[in-house]
This record gives sequence, structure tokens and C-alpha cells, in this order.
Amino acid sequence: MIRPELQPVRDALTELERPRSLLNNWHNLASLRLLTSIAQSEVDLSHDALDARPQVFSVTYLRALLVAAGALPPRDENAARLHRYATEVVAQVIDPEMRGVLARYARWHVVGRAKADRHGRIAPNAAARCRGDIDIARAFLDHLVSAGHDLDDCPQAHLDAWITTDRSRRLAFVRWLKRGGYLRQVWLPDPVPAKDPAHDVDAEDQLALVRALLHEPDSASVEDRAAACLILLYAQPVAKIVRLTVDDIQTRAGETYLRLGAEPLLLIPPLDKLVTALPVAKPFGAASRLADSRWLFIGKSAGTHLHPASLLRRMHHLGVTSRASRNTALLHLASTTPPAVFASLVGVSIGTATRWAGLAGASWNRYAAWR
Repeated sequence: MIRPELQPVRDALTELERPRSLLNNWHNLASLRLLTSIAQSEVDLSHDALDARPQVFSVTYLRALLVAAGALPPRDENAARLHRYATEVVAQVIDPEMRGVLARYARWHVVGRAKADRHGRIAPNAAARCRGDIDIARAFLDHLVSAGHDLDDCPQAHLDAWITTDRSRRLAFVRWLKRGGYLRQVWLPDPVPAKDPAHDVDAEDQLALVRALLHEPDSASVEDRAAACLILLYAQPVAKIVRLTVDDIQTRAGETYLRLGAEPLLLIPPLDKLVTALPVAKPFGAASRLADSRWLFIGKSAGTHLHPASLLRRMHHLGVTSRASRNTALLHLASTTPPAVFASLVGVSIGTATRWAGLAGASWNRYAAWR
């Protein structure tokens, strides 16, 4: 007798093109062996039970399958992993005072301030930055302990040695400690003025790559061609591209618009055809039967979108370096379009758009009056 909550999973498995092949290889697939243990009540059907296991692909794949089938409640996986990671790192600190300090920093200053995306979830890149900030904080505490110091007697020379490398990121935790009344014997250097962003991709080379991706079907897959053009033309970050949905596409009077910012952006041909052809990929196995068709870039697991790191690797293979290519696109947009306009179309702040206009040497002071 199959548990009622697992019936949709069973249906997805039996609806595969070759279900007998799946049955013959059942015990060779870790995700299906784990599913068997759940079906036989050897493992609880819960997020907590899956969290207790090593977070390898078979576990994350099965979890997504169970969520898509309604057997488990949906949750923000990146947020859950981040909270679990912070708890594990804090628990490794032996000194009770330092452990308490790190717990407060991780919980309230890092995890508590992590920005959610427009779907209300923490994006993978945001979660990665948070883990990095927690790691740096833990490393600074280890740096103190290794030299026999604590949060009250850290000498200036010890702090200076710490911030020599990666100064901006390493100072964040130190500044937080200072605001909390720690590190009384040290002073902090003034912030270093931000450098102009790098945009060392030749604009003509970037335009040539865009032409090839738009007009040569064999240049890459439809997914990769569409994603690359969104980076090269409209400066979109990969973390935002993978979260686009079919609801972001609008068609009016025979023209296609894509919502990247506050105002829908009119897509140029043939990019409009590439975008409206999405989604084209599906997850493998049973996940393909439970895929969430709202995502334009579908991930490997049921109900998920493509991971930003996967798309980033694919973009690199095409010669698209996300940061530099985006900066080159922003420079072009800033030189040809008023900041208020391109900010609303591509989804950057008006402050960012204005700064790029300054870097491009463009003056739009009279534009507001004209409007």
C-alpha cells in the first residue's frame, strides 16, 4: 500500500517513457533508495530528516521531487541551508563569549539582513555572500585566538596584519565589533574610495558576439543565446536571469516585452523569438514530470530554476564574462539613454544609472525638464 502523500511521486515515476528500465536500476540510484526508505517508514518524510543527511545531489533531487509532488511543504532552500550553515559554524567556536558574538553577528547582521529576491526567496549568490561573511568573521576570531588575544585586548598591529588582504570584506565584521564596544585598543582606517568599475571588454567585440548569438542558430543553445544577449545588451546578472518566469513576458500589438525592471522592455528581433521559445529544457527522470513550467530557465530538480553558477559556467564557455560584459553594456546604455529611462527598463537603481552616466561622460541634466 503506497502512502497517499507519495502517490504523485509514484505517478511521476510510472509515467516515464521507460519505467521498466528505471525499476531495473532502482537500487543503483541513491535518490530512489532513499525514497524506498521513506516509503517503508525507515526515514521520516520531513525536511528535518533530509537535513540530517549529507546534502549531496541525490538528497536535494529527491527533496525537490517531494516538494513538487506536494509530499513536503515548500520552503526557501537557500535560506534553510544558510541558517543550518551558520549554526554549524557557530557551534565550532570553543570560547563561549566569542561563540555568542559570532552567533549574534551571523543571525542578525548577516542572515537577518540577507535580501530576498522578487519571489521572496534568498538567491544562491546572496546566500553565498552570507556564508563568506560568516567565514570571514570566524576566521578573524581564530586569528585572535591563535595569537592569544581576545575581543578586548587585540593590539593594533594584529588588526593591521588581518586587514592587509581583502581589506573591504575583512573590515565589515571588525566595524560591527567596534560598534558593539569591542576592540577598544584599535582604530580603523578610513574607507577606501570605490574604484571605477572595470569595463575592459571591447564594445565592438561585444557587439560582434551579440550579432553571432542572435543570427547564428548553431552558435549555442536557445537558452544560452537568450541568456547571453540579456547580459550583453541589457546588463542582466545571471542570478536575475535564472529567476525570470513566463509571467515576465508580455505581448502587445505583435511586439514582445520582457519585464526586467519597473517598466517592460521592448525586445529587439530576433531576441524576442529566442525568449518566447523558452523554456526548452526539462529536468531528467521523474523530475521532468513535475517540472515548474513558469521558469524560463528550468533547473535539474523538480520545480526549480537553473542554478546561477551553472548558467555562469555556460556563459564563460561562450566568452561572456558576466561582470565585465555587464559593465560594458551599462556603459553603452548610459551613453545612449537617460538614466531614469534605462534604470526603469533594466532594473537598476537611479543612483547606479546616474553614476554610469557620469562614467560614460553623458549629460542628461535637461532631460527631466523635457519630460
